[in-house]
Amino acid sequence: MKNKNTYNVINPFNNKVVDQVPIHSESEINERLESSFNFKSELKLNDKIEIFKKTIKQLDRNKDDIAKLIVNETGLSIKSGIYEVKRAINCFQYCIKESKKLDDADLTKDFSSDPLLPELTVHSEPLDLAVGITPFNHPLNLVVHKVGPAIVAGTPIVIKPSEKTPLTAIKLKQILIDSGLPKNFYNVILGIPPKDTTDCLLSYPNYDLVSFTGGVKVGKYIARKMASSGNEMKKYIPELGGNAILVIMDDCDIDIAVDLAMGAFENSGQRCTAVRRILLHTSISKAFTEKFHSLVTKIKYGDPLNVENDMGTVITSEQADLIHRRANDAIKDGASLLTGNQVDGAIYSPTILSNVNPTSELVKRETFGPIVSIMTIKNLDEAIQYIKNDRFGLASGIGTKSKKNAYRLFNNICVGQFSWNGRPGYRTEDAPFGGFKDSGNGEKEGVVLMTRALRRIKTFYKH
Repeated sequence: MKNKNTYNVINPFNNKVVDQVPIHSESEINERLESSFNFKSELKLNDKIEIFKKTIKQLDRNKDDIAKLIVNETGLSIKSGIYEVKRAINCFQYCIKESKKLDDADLTKDFSSDPLLPELTVHSEPLDLAVGITPFNHPLNLVVHKVGPAIVAGTPIVIKPSEKTPLTAIKLKQILIDSGLPKNFYNVILGIPPKDTTDCLLSYPNYDLVSFTGGVKVGKYIARKMASSGNEMKKYIPELGGNAILVIMDDCDIDIAVDLAMGAFENSGQRCTAVRRILLHTSISKAFTEKFHSLVTKIKYGDPLNVENDMGTVITSEQADLIHRRANDAIKDGASLLTGNQVDGAIYSPTILSNVNPTSELVKRETFGPIVSIMTIKNLDEAIQYIKNDRFGLASGIGTKSKKNAYRLFNNICVGQFSWNGRPGYRTEDAPFGGFKDSGNGEKEGVVLMTRALRRIKTFYKH
């Protein structure tokens, strides 16, 4: 008997029901997994390119409606929604390029060949099944970053989107099917509570790979659950918390420094590579803080569908309250509130704290929202030591005129991506992406490496 239960997807701004989605039962989850596992793609290069091109056209033609869907289920500003659709389009464009590269790939040429030995050929083939688990903060692009490379690789994929933002993943599936993707190439699994759905998904024996984007706690739980379910040898690609640190040196142009720091508020601060902490050289502290404060207080926020607003809400009122509590605790620990820390439902105002105690929960843990903490340093050595001792390793950056200092910092810390005079969150959709320490296990996403991860390598010797 099919499970007819549903749950409501709620708009974080007005608390209205956006839509209802089904709660898949254990049998329905296994049915979708089996359907994708048993599916074998026969798509040729031209088929893939045609699917990607048609999908790009649909996304572009309907970008306003899709952006509104993103806004309604995330509370992000319409500006962020439009940007999200553009990134998804860009990702699919890279998928076209990668499809052509994969079709022309000759893996054997990279290995030695001795005419006196058996002839070696190296082959790659699609995996049988991949599983993707995606977060709420980028409900389109982070799904695309798993589904797009899966199509390139020829590997069927099942996605469990965040229970808070499932509608965009459902919409994407329909667009891909309308564009020619076979039905069971990409399946979506839905349900609450999310732990039950995830447990059922991870207990399935026939997947080859799990790709997860989300928080540290859940990411570590997934690894344990895979192991306890007998899937400990399956490939796991976790992209976890960032808590990015931006270092601003005394020689950095103030305008550049402030522009880098404004990366704290993109996507309502709900981006794993958003600037969370600023290590600011004491000699420019006053000049930087005054300019930064001036710009942050001009950020417009509120109704996500108001095109004048730069920011909407965070994902829930509970998350806004959590940020507010951590900020207040940091203030009790000696931090100074420069602006913000106002809560209205799921709306949390752009916030700056200075003189933050490095032991405060606000900075020790990833605080997902539009808040940035400033701590001062006297030299680069202090910054290096602080970052080396930190538990996160996803993204960082430096503002400085000195190439020597930029490379010195980069070479002495362990982060997945680094920017010199650019925001730590900058990336291209094809580039390797993933962190170390509590931010990941060193495995990388990005269109190129994700495509490779979604194929298995086999060798053939002709004797």
